[in-house]
Amino acid sequence: MSEISRRALLIFIAVLVGIIVGETAGILVAIDGGIISQCFMTGGGAFAGSVALLLGVFHALKVL
Repeated sequence: MSEISRRALLIFIAVLVGIIVGETAGILVAIDGGIISQCFMTGGGAFAGSVALLLGVFHALKVL
């Protein structure tokens, strides 16, 4: 596997994990009775935080 393909795959994995985490956080806020804008803000923050964390971990492990 080439270097570019490996990097693209790792970034794609980070984004997919971020989508799952963000969607779960938004759903949990909705279940708790939050308004729709609060759900979107919480989900977006969870998405951005988890993608940044995963990319940081990949970089620290020297795989990205």
